[in-house]
Amino acid sequence: MKMMGRPDSFLQYLQVTSHTRPFLHACYTDGQHSRVEHHAYNNAERFMYGLTLGGEYVSSASSTPLSVQPLLLYYGLNHYLKACLLTVDPGYPATAKVLAHGLSTRKRKKQQYRFLEDDIRIQPHGLFPHAASHLFGFSVEKEKAAMDELLRPLPAMRELYLLKNIQPGDEGKAWPELLSYFAVLYNLSMLVRYEGDWWGEMEQMRDREDFVFIVHFLQSAVDQVPALISTWLKDRHLSIQ
Repeated sequence: MKMMGRPDSFLQYLQVTSHTRPFLHACYTDGQHSRVEHHAYNNAERFMYGLTLGGEYVSSASSTPLSVQPLLLYYGLNHYLKACLLTVDPGYPATAKVLAHGLSTRKRKKQQYRFLEDDIRIQPHGLFPHAASHLFGFSVEKEKAAMDELLRPLPAMRELYLLKNIQPGDEGKAWPELLSYFAVLYNLSMLVRYEGDWWGEMEQMRDREDFVFIVHFLQSAVDQVPALISTWLKDRHLSIQ
């Protein structure tokens, strides 16, 4: 997998408290939260560490074996999203419920398993629904979503679908990209943890269509996850000016 390119300038800008505290102060003032000064001061380092850990996990994923990449990318995105949540929810996490994944999947897959046909279930509590609501104002209408349904609308996957003569998904009806990356990376991390035989066979034999889609998706995540987080934070910054 290729190495990440030059670090994003806005994510670097937010790596010092002299920039982060005024940013959070403006976020909390805009959200009409109480104890603005207190929260901006106390959350500044948590926010920075979230961005730092997110970047380190994602960067590490770019130079590790394929079987490790889903875990590093998934937990990198976890740290990134938790940092973003601090800009809109200064008391995060208010309860232990929001610390769960917020998604679930079958830990033991059926025979003739195909990744693109697999699905994840959305839980009522946890990081996924909390981020969906607080960061994107997004409510998932269905209880589950298939991998193919989440991958098709992603711009980074468009060319691969076209090469397979498959029409890419409708971006207008898609989930926010970061939520799609979160859900797919969650499922891939579960495969690595609980379906080592399937993963190893897929990686060694390379006789399944799943291999190409998984590898291409992971390659895109190394660049797209930090870029999408940076874009979200820039938009948040501009919205409070």
